[in-house]
Amino acid sequence: MRQLRYFVAVAEEMHFGRAAERMHIVQSAVSRQIRRLEGELGVDLFDRSPRRVRLTAAGECFLPEARTVLEAERRARAAVAAFTSDCAAVLRLGTSTGLGEHLDQVLDAFAELAPGVGVELVSAPAGERLGQVADGRLDAAFVRGGGEPRPSRSRSGSTRSPPRAGAVPGNSPPTSSGRASGRACGR
Repeated sequence: MRQLRYFVAVAEEMHFGRAAERMHIVQSAVSRQIRRLEGELGVDLFDRSPRRVRLTAAGECFLPEARTVLEAERRARAAVAAFTSDCAAVLRLGTSTGLGEHLDQVLDAFAELAPGVGVELVSAPAGERLGQVADGRLDAAFVRGGGEPRPSRSRSGSTRSPPRAGAVPGNSPPTSSGRASGRACGR
């Protein structure tokens, strides 16, 4: 990729020195990489004279393709950056007082399953937690079973014994057991 970047810089500047300056390297490094590229391709990409540099016919054909490859590299890097920033996101988990060591056990298990994902605990009343899960402000929430109606866009599944339950958005993918699964990114 470096050779392609140097080639495009020289082609745009039509000067090895200015291209080197633009790339923040010495001119000899640019010249050496262009020579290597030309050797790999088996053609001269530039017609060099003491007073000017210009693209050869092969260089003219190669330039748009080199730009296409560099743009594809930029898009690929952006996709990976977006993926890693999404994966670095924190699991927003609604909770309440009274979960005690059960919460610690769940958080420890989650840390083993998804070591790269942080957890943000949000304490709120059960109705608010369910509403925040339904509207996407929380990724999941612990709620105690019974009593309160849950929003239609969320579903619940038992996480331990009948009095405790968890809520995840209704569009969250289920596991093979039919219970809701947490979202985690693979790296």
